[in-house]
Amino acid sequence: MSQSNESYAYFALTGTLDPEMVSRRTGIAPTDSWRKGDLHPRTRRERKFDRWELASRLPRTEELELHIADVLVQLEASPIEFAALAKEHSGRMQLVGYFHEEYPGLVFSASLVAGLAKFNLSMDFDFYALWSDARDDT
Repeated sequence: MSQSNESYAYFALTGTLDPEMVSRRTGIAPTDSWRKGDLHPRTRRERKFDRWELASRLPRTEELELHIADVLVQLEASPIEFAALAKEHSGRMQLVGYFHEEYPGLVFSASLVAGLAKFNLSMDFDFYALWSDARDDT
């Protein structure tokens, strides 16, 4: 039996920034953050840039569109600050999908597109097709 698809989304600010400053300006704690020079916990290599992330709170089995919507709801807690920070620090909505079954497709409603535009976000898609035509149940 194959694994279920997994996906998630997160908002990221990257570049030269102080993650604590982002939290102070927005009143929100990040899901993850680091400073340039910090060691990556898995690779033990130094980080090459600063970063502040806010991830979806939904289970990874939910559709990507729902993950995006959840992150946008969180950004609404401080919309003026997040929009300004996104302009200042290359704000991005990152989508990640591990597709063990067939690719489910991706549709952005007009309201989702408007939400991304409101916060001046670029998009980055990291999708991994992990299924095989040689099924383990045949």
